[in-house]
Amino acid sequence: MHIRVSRVTRSGKTYEYAQLVESFRRDDGMPAHHVIATLGDASSLAVENLRAALAASQDRRRVAPSARAPRKPPQPIANLRYLDVAVLLELWRGWDLDQLLQSVMPTSSADLSPASVVAALAIQRCVDPGSKLYATEWLPRTALPQLLSIASGSFNNTRLHRVLDELDRATPGLMRQLVEKYQEQEGAFAALFIDATDTWFVGEGPTLAARAKTKEGRVERKIGIVLLCNQRGYPMRWEVIGGRESEVVGMSNMLTQTVAGLAWAEHVPVICDRAMGRSAQIRQLLAANLYFVTALTSTEYDAYTDRIPHHATASFELRPGHREQDIAGAARLVTEAGLERIDDNLFVLDLGIVKRVDEEYVERPASPSDENALATIMELARSIDEDVATGRRSSVASAGRSRGLRKGVIGKYRLLRRLPESVQQEILAGAAQGRALEELLRIAKLDDPEQQRDAFAALVTSPRPRRAHPHDAPQRKGSEPEPQHAPIRIRAVAYFNPQLFVDQRTRARERVQAVQAFADDLNTRLASFRSRMKRDQIAAAIDRELRKDDLLEAFIPVITEQQIAGRSRFHVELQLNEAKWAIRRRYDGFCVVVAHPELERSARDLCQLYRAKDAIEKDFQIIKSLVELRPIRHHTDPKVRAHVTLCMLALLLQRTLEKKLAGSFSAKAALELLATTHLNRYAGSNGNAVHVVTRTDAKQNKILRSLRLQHLADYEERREPAA
Repeated sequence: MHIRVSRVTRSGKTYEYAQLVESFRRDDGMPAHHVIATLGDASSLAVENLRAALAASQDRRRVAPSARAPRKPPQPIANLRYLDVAVLLELWRGWDLDQLLQSVMPTSSADLSPASVVAALAIQRCVDPGSKLYATEWLPRTALPQLLSIASGSFNNTRLHRVLDELDRATPGLMRQLVEKYQEQEGAFAALFIDATDTWFVGEGPTLAARAKTKEGRVERKIGIVLLCNQRGYPMRWEVIGGRESEVVGMSNMLTQTVAGLAWAEHVPVICDRAMGRSAQIRQLLAANLYFVTALTSTEYDAYTDRIPHHATASFELRPGHREQDIAGAARLVTEAGLERIDDNLFVLDLGIVKRVDEEYVERPASPSDENALATIMELARSIDEDVATGRRSSVASAGRSRGLRKGVIGKYRLLRRLPESVQQEILAGAAQGRALEELLRIAKLDDPEQQRDAFAALVTSPRPRRAHPHDAPQRKGSEPEPQHAPIRIRAVAYFNPQLFVDQRTRARERVQAVQAFADDLNTRLASFRSRMKRDQIAAAIDRELRKDDLLEAFIPVITEQQIAGRSRFHVELQLNEAKWAIRRRYDGFCVVVAHPELERSARDLCQLYRAKDAIEKDFQIIKSLVELRPIRHHTDPKVRAHVTLCMLALLLQRTLEKKLAGSFSAKAALELLATTHLNRYAGSNGNAVHVVTRTDAKQNKILRSLRLQHLADYEERREPAA
């Protein structure tokens, strides 16, 4: 026997009746039920006692009847996301961000403060990032309306976009006040970090967006973002730049035009990425009197010092399967060469104050208005190639800079090296005297050497254009060398990382093996009777393969014809240019850290400061992953800039949370743990709603104790008038 509950609906109301039912089988063997008695209201005490008695009899145990009917547990009418957003709101208020925003975004007559809207959007980016339209659906499912005193109906899409426009206008003032707040609460800054990233758009994006390759190699409509933060990763200055604008230019402009001269940045080291380690950027930082720390690009090493002991590892050969022994061996070699061991992957050599060595003597080509300027330019182009071929310079760019030439000018001058040797000798002898550089460049761009010779002969025999005065010569943008500057003097430290050295040598070996595998595969295809590839097609395929890893100068392709089974077949051999390959590998594992000459830090401190730049790299990881900076769905420049500001405020909350947790939990893990504690709303008596917090567990209590926010888990009922 068992108790069965039957439900009947009459006049829109449902009634429940309990019946005592016995199961049996009919004559045909089919199961059926026989109603022994109808017991009435299913919730009555008698029915509950009978159900308990039946269950006890099946288990052969005794049971005492209950004196009162059991009560159903209360059922919540709403379950609101609470503890994670409440913690973030406390951190928000700990920085007085409401007051800061109210001072730069004055509250209008509207019933909803713009500062509250910004707070809700920044918190959303920390825990459940999404579009602004999604935010209007997300907010009512959280406790933020109660915590911020927001009427959910007023938090609509129209208001959000209006607040974004206001936030964009208020961002410069907000950045200034944030810096003051950091100083007020935590004192002066120990270091500043700057870097840049990019993000792309859903759709066409704003006018700032441009189609270009992102850091991940995607071709998208994108913008750039430059961020300056302090040693704790707190955002201090940020700026949105155009999609095609150079990140280096964006960082240089922020430092030299915005940060330089500010009291809080005076004599504080600014740690920059290696992209800022070119002489042009170093000169700008020195002129702005910024105490910078960066690393030279490898092509700049020769311009500043010849004391890097790269010869110590030049002939080092890796042994497959002996990585740890190779690391130890490389470390031993540089120690014997004079580097000081700081730790297992840092060996340091203090170079002191260095001066860019090529600043002492710069061979300047004559002005295009000079009669024999082309002979001088031709001589420069030949000497640049000679420096690289003999190993005096590690790259064409380095050889050109040693003669005071910009990158674009170097490329233009070296086009003359495409001319036949006989034509080059005639130019050196003065045959092109008085001619324009552009005339020779047009000849150099011809493909056939015979055409080049004929065109040059026609040029030198044609009448030369007359100029009224040498100063009337047209000035062509980019055709002049860099103006003379005072020599660059900087503090320099060379360091060696044996783990990086082994990794770079391993990758280099793998690249050589990949090229040889490509050649073997290509020869297999060429040997096939189905092959129809011609010599120029083979050369094009080799060019594409080598160009992928910038190996065009590292390998010498040799294409020959062989007789296979009575038929002529092409065969390819890619010979490694040992001299150029050695130049590429000479600085594996080495890095040259440079700083303002007046920055008084030890060599060890400078290296560790530069290595600490991963702080801002982690910031970008946060805003790109946890805060989901990308992709952006806005279509106007002001809203894009405001969206970036929201991401920076969310980043501040993330960084503050991690600082207060002191390594016991990451911000991401802490927020995930806190997210399970909700605010449960029940229908109370007298028309009031009762709010009760879900009981917290041990890990949640540990987080709250670390943050000193235990009061958020109090179980005191929270009441408000029913809506």
